[in-house]
Amino acid sequence: MPQRLIPWALAGRYGAAMVAGEAHHLKGQDGVRWVKQWLDYSTRVRTIYENTEKLFGGLLSFTWPYGDQSFSFDLGGIFRGGRLDKQTFMMEVKTYDYESGSLAEEYRKFIAECYVAYERESERCDHLIWASFSPFQAKQWNTHRSVDTIRNHILHRDNRFRVLGTDNEADARLKVSEQTILHISQRIWLLTLCVEQQDLRVLDDHYDHLLKFMRVKEGGDE
Repeated sequence: MPQRLIPWALAGRYGAAMVAGEAHHLKGQDGVRWVKQWLDYSTRVRTIYENTEKLFGGLLSFTWPYGDQSFSFDLGGIFRGGRLDKQTFMMEVKTYDYESGSLAEEYRKFIAECYVAYERESERCDHLIWASFSPFQAKQWNTHRSVDTIRNHILHRDNRFRVLGTDNEADARLKVSEQTILHISQRIWLLTLCVEQQDLRVLDDHYDHLLKFMRVKEGGDE
């Protein structure tokens, strides 16, 4: 069996002396680029951009309502074709290849980010996508997008103040928007990816031909 090159493989690429935090950051950057390319080659995205891009990165950045801190999603864009045509998305990418203890905490933060983003810029939030190379809390997987779970994440002590401006749970329950929670629950995607998917994407030569065909077709439809 041929050796598989994992896109964000750190061994030998970044050097053994690299500290863990910096290595994880670079691994995350590689993962975002991998997912961006995978989406591009699906032919189902009309526009896609990263939060690091000068022109469009600001579309993914937000400020928490309280606490004067900011956050951003990794990727965003507009879908192409079918029922998703011209609908928007924002995506968070996690490149853990095992169930890290922090994944559940990061998902809770992602839910809070979705809440804030939807309340601020709902037109950019047709779909809110969590993409990870590892599942987490698999026994509760079917509840991760439920209204109750989303509400609990917003009311969690980690999120109460920065989202709702109070540390008191009772006060937070009075301030939280049930309508926003419902809208978020209807928009979240949970994607679990693997590097083998790279072998199932459209080949480069075919992709070039498909792009030319789609541009001609889209131009003819306008």
